[in-house]
Amino acid sequence: MGSSSKVILVGATSLIVGVYAISLKKAEVDGVQAAMKNVKRVQNERIEDAAMRTSLSSFVKDNGKLNKKGTQKALDGSTFSYNISKIKHTDNYLLTLTIARDGVEKTITGQLSEATGDVSQGARKIHRGKWQVTKSFTSR
Repeated sequence: MGSSSKVILVGATSLIVGVYAISLKKAEVDGVQAAMKNVKRVQNERIEDAAMRTSLSSFVKDNGKLNKKGTQKALDGSTFSYNISKIKHTDNYLLTLTIARDGVEKTITGQLSEATGDVSQGARKIHRGKWQVTKSFTSR
């Protein structure tokens, strides 16, 4: 094999290894970006859940039969405002939360119901005493 053939072989091998290394790096970056998006989504969900729990606790503390509104601090240091009002012709209440984070304002609405039997338990089940959030919806 001549010296020019060896140079071409080494050059081609280096090119293949370089392209492979760049592809691995891009796959790593894509994986990290996907993980960060998931972390941010879960953090937002937990902040929204905590805001609903705080609002519900405030409502229950005042015996759970009066319309209520207020502003509180969220877990991340921002503030949220809430309004709880009775839904006409039912025993349920409407919880409306407004959270502003990262320049985006979200509105979360939920229905508060007083449980007649056992309250549903679980990590994402929001309840305080016999009162529970039975439905919720987040909009931007």
